[in-house]
Amino acid sequence: MKYYFLILCMLVLVCSPESADAQIGLKIGTSISSFYYPGSPPSPYDGYDIDLRPFLGYDVEFAQVTPQLPLVSPGFSIYRSFNLSQRISVQPELCYSRKGVRFSQVDYEKVDYKVKINYLEIPVSVALQVLEKNNSRIDCFLGGYGAFRISVTKQVAYNNSSVEKEKINTMRIFEGGLHTGITYKLRFLDGFVVIGLRVYLGLTDIFELPEDWTGIYLDTHKTKITGLNLSLGYEF
Repeated sequence: MKYYFLILCMLVLVCSPESADAQIGLKIGTSISSFYYPGSPPSPYDGYDIDLRPFLGYDVEFAQVTPQLPLVSPGFSIYRSFNLSQRISVQPELCYSRKGVRFSQVDYEKVDYKVKINYLEIPVSVALQVLEKNNSRIDCFLGGYGAFRISVTKQVAYNNSSVEKEKINTMRIFEGGLHTGITYKLRFLDGFVVIGLRVYLGLTDIFELPEDWTGIYLDTHKTKITGLNLSLGYEF
């Protein structure tokens, strides 16, 4: 059902009636993401305050006591911008994005971990033109997004050896949150070259407890995603 909904969104973006007040754009970029834990921020060195083992598997040795690092991944999107007035527009998008986290642990040997979550994401933004000069303009935007999980993998490399990949099934199918950002547009030919920065904050817990959960670690925190996107595109 979720894929029918996404296909419908793509058709709305691409095939809606042409208008002088609507533009189509394509973007490619980089997502820099990590996990965060709402409430009292746990210190990475307070024992079991951050415990991802129930969700990632108990082979993730001491993952909960090591500093977590951002995951840098590619992404792309298609969007359509509808002008409501001379300075205000609404912009729905359909994106492929990859989010996650990485961390390392050195005990008897060095172990590197990566969690990669592939999403089909639907951001919707309201943009305000704040500056226009010559052939360029700057817009600020604010909105929300919903993301539907495609797949999740855990990658483990022991002592810089070959990477072992494993699918994990404890990730919720939906993740959503808020975002804000800024775009710079430079007129080129009949359209605009677009450079964008988007910062996002997830509001939903991304994990669900596995069926064999024993409850041994009762202080496992809710896990959410935050990060930013840098993008380059063209608006027709």
